[in-house]
Order: sequence, then structure tokens, then C-alpha cells
Amino acid sequence: MTKVSNLIVIMKAIALFLVIPLVSILWFSPNERVLKRDKEIEHILSKEYQNDFSVQYALVANEEGYFPCYGCAEGQIYLYPGEIWKYGKTCKGESGRYPNGFPVPNLKFVIQFEGTESECLVEEKRKIYAYESLLECQKRNIKLPRPPGNKIDR
Repeated sequence: MTKVSNLIVIMKAIALFLVIPLVSILWFSPNERVLKRDKEIEHILSKEYQNDFSVQYALVANEEGYFPCYGCAEGQIYLYPGEIWKYGKTCKGESGRYPNGFPVPNLKFVIQFEGTESECLVEEKRKIYAYESLLECQKRNIKLPRPPGNKIDR
């Protein structure tokens, strides 16, 4: 073999055994929010809950307009009908969770999942953390890590 072909073989070996695995680790390693979500889900699953039936719901815009936004510098955000304002979980149903009406006008209560309390808590957590990947979130100039009506990742 010539020196050039030896060099090519060495470069391929370096790429195969060093560069490709390193890029794979960096590219596919979970970010901090994924690790935080997984830790919170693990905590939910480690606890015992009393309620056998709960619902995971979304409060969605019923009409377009400005809504309060807890993660926006301006304090408000423009939503279109059907866009998520908040994810939540309740064992009491809509009227039990919001006996005096919704915290903001022009919202609609939409049940997205039914199950045990722990299942609904996990589903709520999963959706809150996945919010930033929704098309409605990605189309905006600002990137929100959670729905505008969720003050924290819960």
C-alpha cells in the first residue's frame, strides 16, 4: 500500500471509531428538559395515588384574540381557535376543577386523555414538555417551553 492509501485507511478508522460515535453522542444525547421531564415522570410513577379515574385536559382558545401568557415578556399572546392555552389534570371534571368558570374568558375545556390519576399526570407532563414541538408553537417569533397558561412544567 502507498502512503496515501495508508493515510486514507487511518482517516476512515478515525472517523469510524472516534468521530461518528462522538457525533452520535452529542447529537442524540438528551437535553436538560428531557432529563427533567423523565425525572418528574419517574417521581410520579414512584408514588401511590388515591384516584382511580382522572382526566388530562387542555384549555384551548375558543375565539382568536389575546390571552395571558406567563412565559412571555409582553405578558400576553395571540391565539387562534383550537390553540392550546393550558394543559391540566383533574379528578373532579370540568365543573369541579373550574366551579367559578375558567381563569380566562374564551376558553374551552377539552378532555384529551382518561385514566388513573398517575396516568393522567404522566400524560399532562408529556404534553407540557412536548408543547414546544407543536406547529402552533413553532410558527411564532417567540419560542415557549410550555403552553402560555402553564406557569410551570406542571
